Amino acid sequence: MPLKSYLFVALAFVGLTLTACSKKGAIEPKPEEEGLKAVLENVAEGQFSAAPGSSYTFQVKVTSKMPEMGVNVKVDAITDPGGIVFPQNPVATSKDSIINITLVGLEPIRTVKVSLTITSAGNEKNSIPKVFWITNKSDE
Repeated sequence: MPLKSYLFVALAFVGLTLTACSKKGAIEPKPEEEGLKAVLENVAEGQFSAAPGSSYTFQVKVTSKMPEMGVNVKVDAITDPGGIVFPQNPVATSKDSIINITLVGLEPIRTVKVSLTITSAGNEKNSIPKVFWITNKSDE
């Protein structure tokens, strides 16, 4: 008789242990960010655009779901041909879907290749490149 009562207690203990362990649940993986998608407005992406002066403002419009930590935009402007770098103001991390960017220091009658890299602030592997050319059409 004592063996039956020990067996019952042992089975009850095992059952409670299994039940308690299964209630914790599995750790769910963090969902991945949606791949970034963006369009450029007020410039012709991959083509030539004209600036009326030494500065020009255009927009990056993020069309995908905005990453939780926002996006960074890196701007490089280099003469084409020639390879002279025109330093540009840094663009702050943004959580807005429309980001205004102003190119500065555009010389008269000179074409500049503008390269943008749009990157998730929380995942540097989630990035997209954009390129266009712009010419300052003023003669001053």
